[in-house]
Amino acid sequence: MHPILFHIGSYSVHSFGVLLMLAFAAAVYRANKAADQMKARDDSPGTPDSVDLLDVSVWLILAGVIGARALFVALDWADYKSHPGSWFAIWEGGISFHGALIGGVIALVAFTVKRKLSFLKLVDICVPSVMLGYAIGRIGCFLNGCCYGTPTTLPWGVRFFEDGKWTQPSHPTQIYASAMGFLFFGLLVWLERRKSFDGQILGWYLIFAAVERFVMEIWRGGVTSTVVAYHLTDVQYLCLAILVVGIITLLVLRRRKSLGAPAEQALGAVTH
Repeated sequence: MHPILFHIGSYSVHSFGVLLMLAFAAAVYRANKAADQMKARDDSPGTPDSVDLLDVSVWLILAGVIGARALFVALDWADYKSHPGSWFAIWEGGISFHGALIGGVIALVAFTVKRKLSFLKLVDICVPSVMLGYAIGRIGCFLNGCCYGTPTTLPWGVRFFEDGKWTQPSHPTQIYASAMGFLFFGLLVWLERRKSFDGQILGWYLIFAAVERFVMEIWRGGVTSTVVAYHLTDVQYLCLAILVVGIITLLVLRRRKSLGAPAEQALGAVTH
């Protein structure tokens, strides 16, 4: 744990905030490069360029942070309802990946409508960068000491300082999540180079993201989520739903591609 990196006078620079900014910067840089590469291959109407990516990144950052913090507070409402001032203290840690995902999707849809761009092409560019940013951001969670897992006797168990006391040695699930995030980022980049239809990277991203968080819940269940049935948490059931959506997205878009139907029409079939 190293929640504060250094001080500038009386101002504390928090490691979580620094890693979050690095995550956003890396994600935007990578997406910008990917947009240039796509535009070089496909200059048809609706294909986003690097300028579009820089503009949408502002929308995504704002919507992602708001959604991530809002859902985290909502899921941990018992601890936050009596302290309204802490609802916005994101520099202290505490964000929800699914909240960021929901906020980001809303922002992407609004942006593509406004700019008359292809949603599927834009999201295919963005999602590998989202996974990269997630992997970097989880390192910030580890340094901050939040989002850790259940107690463990394994030799790499870490004690975290919270509520004025040290926890038992616990699973450093932030590091587990970061490692899986980098792995899935690499796989998405590999798939991106072999992409055969718009929306393919989106479908795989949903699958990978659902698998990552489902696995993490094995060591986080009962810490930041609630076990509801069959030893699965509410978050794991949400992950299963996202996994199904990802699989359906791939199947429908691949079939539509083989039939020659527009990709955006296929997206409508998935969401209706």
